[in-house]
Amino acid sequence: MRVARMSPVQKRRIFIALLLLMLVFAGIAGKLFWIQIATAESYSSRDINLVKNSVIQRQRALVLQSGRGQILDRHGKPMTGKMAKALVAFPIHSDYQMSRQDADRLARILQTSSERWLTFLQNLKEPQVWGAGESGAFAQLSDSQAGQIEALGLPNIKVVDMEDRYPAEMTARQLIGFIGQNPERVQELYGTDVAKGKMALTTKIGGSGLEKSFDTWLRGLGETSISYFTDAGKRPLAGLDARLIAPNNAYYPVKLVTTLDMDIEAKIEALMDKLGIKEGAAVVQDAEHGDVIAMASRPNFDQSDVRLSSNNWINYAVKATAPGSIFKTVVAAAALDEKVVSPTETFNCEGALGKYGFTCWLKGGHGPLTLEQGFAESCNIVFANVMKRLTAPQLERYANKLGVLNDVGWTGKTDTMEAFRQFDSEEPGQLFASHTPHDDEGVLMQTAIGQRDVRMTPLAASNLIVTLLHDGKGFEPRVVQEIQYQTGREMEKFPVKKLTSPDGVITAATSRTLLDWMREVVTDGTGQSLKGATWNLAGKSGTAQLQSGKQEKINQWFIGYGPVEAPKYAVSVVVKNTGPADKNQSMPLFKGIMDILAASGTSDSR
Repeated sequence: MRVARMSPVQKRRIFIALLLLMLVFAGIAGKLFWIQIATAESYSSRDINLVKNSVIQRQRALVLQSGRGQILDRHGKPMTGKMAKALVAFPIHSDYQMSRQDADRLARILQTSSERWLTFLQNLKEPQVWGAGESGAFAQLSDSQAGQIEALGLPNIKVVDMEDRYPAEMTARQLIGFIGQNPERVQELYGTDVAKGKMALTTKIGGSGLEKSFDTWLRGLGETSISYFTDAGKRPLAGLDARLIAPNNAYYPVKLVTTLDMDIEAKIEALMDKLGIKEGAAVVQDAEHGDVIAMASRPNFDQSDVRLSSNNWINYAVKATAPGSIFKTVVAAAALDEKVVSPTETFNCEGALGKYGFTCWLKGGHGPLTLEQGFAESCNIVFANVMKRLTAPQLERYANKLGVLNDVGWTGKTDTMEAFRQFDSEEPGQLFASHTPHDDEGVLMQTAIGQRDVRMTPLAASNLIVTLLHDGKGFEPRVVQEIQYQTGREMEKFPVKKLTSPDGVITAATSRTLLDWMREVVTDGTGQSLKGATWNLAGKSGTAQLQSGKQEKINQWFIGYGPVEAPKYAVSVVVKNTGPADKNQSMPLFKGIMDILAASGTSDSR
């Protein structure tokens, strides 16, 4: 049989086909080499790490600790990041079935039913913490429970130490704030770290409070997680089953050492709840340096379920609101220092001024009063007449001298920031709104009694008292005194700072006079319900009328100090948006706080 010979054209076609086939195979081989070897850790323009992702496919990880720094009180007690023992269950291959006997033993230790445990186990697709809820809370084990569970030696469960960032009993929630996802802000603040792969856009960062203002220090070096490695059949890999993965750095996470006293804070918040205060704030500062000992805000909120549309996460202690008659302290300071009123001069209060619809809170009037008596009785008519002798610029200067128009919280330069503020979203005070005429007599009279456009924060109000206690020379209140490395070594220090104003300070004589007059408020004036307190107290009451639509609302205030003989604390309280007929809650709250402080012993200022 003869075999047909191929023509040159046919040979050339076969050669080209074989060459193309070889090139295709070579391209595939080259691509595989490039993916698997050359660029396995940085594949495509998105820098996908294929080695890492191939491991992730076999790795089931659960975050045990966020890596954020702890927030401590002044005594070193942790306020966030409480560590507790938890039970983690891992999904493994379908061949494994927990025996009924083991399930019964485990259920007894967990104080649950075997059926509930087995249902939980059967539904596992990822590692899961026993008793975990949507809020982030989990069932915490006692040391005894943990020991008994470990003694069972079950292959798919493990007792771990897990972080409870915001424990159920936590206090000062608005001051401490919360963490959450905010990709835009992460990109804005930490874009360089994101680009280097050190941080993801979904990383949780501070959303409010100390968590936000100190986020640069608190965010740490990374999470601690427990990982469970399996093969394609979900069978544990020998020697790789459960492994703890954590940043290897003895210095992190850091510790934020605050000036707060957690026990005092807890008692004050319990008192606010007992009194049924729905909306308001309380601030306690030590008299020595103005450090914040407690800062409470109501309503309370859950940091694991933050609803930004609500106001319950807002810290009312640093939000400016109408002060009412506590502002008369500023007017009295201006009148004394400017010497526009003599000590013996009297003003006659008949209950109404006779113009502008301006009235006193006492409808029948107080009769003849000196400025000293008018302060104790909080007489509107006396202060309206005094304001006739002062100008708007004078009043503004004294408001600045006493720190009620500015952000008073600690501000300064740190090792990493040129201008750093400790208090998140602290608002300045206000004397006049932008379009209010400053020279209108009726406006000035309303301003003199803390109405119309006047606004002040509870923090500025308590700090005003500290300023008077130091002869007019106040402080910028701190809430954080230092940041420490995990080893306890100092990382950043926030020193005590004086409060400064371009308008200077009020005189020591005026400061002492006002402190004496505050004592008369309690002995003979509007604060007589405070007479039964543990300490002798002094202060100033305030009631501010607010218009909310067609409804009238009231801010109830009291600010002051105690004990009178040797002042240790300055306190301000405000109960916001109460009804006109509601009983006064500010003075019972102030008295209760002072009794808490009296029972706590001496202040421990650092």
